[in-house]
Amino acid sequence: MSGAEPSPRPAQPPAQAPVSVTALNERLGGLLVEREQLHHADATAFRLERNRRELARVHRELARALGLLHARG
Repeated sequence: MSGAEPSPRPAQPPAQAPVSVTALNERLGGLLVEREQLHHADATAFRLERNRRELARVHRELARALGLLHARG
């Protein structure tokens, strides 16, 4: 035996409560309205990109939530 102990596993982050599909749809809608406002206001590329990334993140989360609902039946 080498005497070396296995390194401890990193702590898992606490599980977050899943966000409801309705709440995600509302967030997505709000981000779309915000994007339209940014376009009308000739917002900077930085603000548009930040909005685009948040839209993509919420969209992925919504797809994941819908997949879980479908899997549950």
